[in-house]
Amino acid sequence: MLNVAIVGIGRWGQLLVTSVQGISPNLRYIVGLTRTKSKAVNFCSEQGIQLCDDYDELLNNKEIDAIVLATPHTQHEEQIVRAAEAGKHVFTEKPLTLNKKSAERVVQACRKANVKLALGHNRRFMKNTEALKQMIETDKLGTLLHIDGNQSSDLGAAAGAWRDARKESPAGGMTSLGIHALDCMIHLGGKIAKVDAHSDRRAIGFDIDDTTAVLVRFQSGMTGTLVTLASTARLWHIRVIGSKGWAEMRDNKRLTVCKNNEEPKDLVFSGEHYPHADSVASELNEFALSVIGNATYRISTEEMIHGISVLEGIIKSAKQGVRVTVL
Repeated sequence: MLNVAIVGIGRWGQLLVTSVQGISPNLRYIVGLTRTKSKAVNFCSEQGIQLCDDYDELLNNKEIDAIVLATPHTQHEEQIVRAAEAGKHVFTEKPLTLNKKSAERVVQACRKANVKLALGHNRRFMKNTEALKQMIETDKLGTLLHIDGNQSSDLGAAAGAWRDARKESPAGGMTSLGIHALDCMIHLGGKIAKVDAHSDRRAIGFDIDDTTAVLVRFQSGMTGTLVTLASTARLWHIRVIGSKGWAEMRDNKRLTVCKNNEEPKDLVFSGEHYPHADSVASELNEFALSVIGNATYRISTEEMIHGISVLEGIIKSAKQGVRVTVL
């Protein structure tokens, strides 16, 4: 049983706790740290979590094996490096960091300290994503031609939170929302070679962009489109189009498949009702098992770095209005 600390106990941090606490045989949360301690007192009391006062206290706690980060994007780099130096395994919410150099630094720090690093892209753990990945690997869709991804939501509903600052949300909703679709596109289609991004503020009530669109070119030659809108109703889909047909995820438990010359068919998987408790539990359990030595976390550190390289390219392309080659 892995003893874990949670850092950041807002809405998503609480889900990271409740998805496994008292349920998982692999990990349990015993300590918590958050910016506004008073807001987390009742929740932590209910979950059997002791609140601490600062990150140093947490890192010096010998009972803690691993740290789960649900903190602002700009804090990840230093928090991960310091955790690794303290000998703590790390699970961090996305994005890993905001540029390739810092992503490489945290990966190297974890390797040097011989601790595991896991990245929270729970959509890789949804059953429809797993089924779609298997279809691709078994050539059910033929030669892949194009991937279309969209993750959007109304970030304006969270006005006053840390995500409403441009330094935390470059290229609009890409770091909070679109990064999930981007990770799925890399997972399903492989490495990305070039990006051409456009990002504007059109309707949102604070100073971040709310309309971001990216044209993607994969190393394989396949094309892709990635859209994230930060001022609209919740929307999620990944559509993969191949020479033998297409398959599309539009929610958390359904996969629509259309083969050439056939009608679309829906495959429905049990579980996975919002807000993603099943897939969040799956990623946390796989992280714990990777630490124990009984599993390999399905997002490699190479993919983690590549995803941030693409994100950095999108941010640069949107800012400068140029096509960017991903390094």
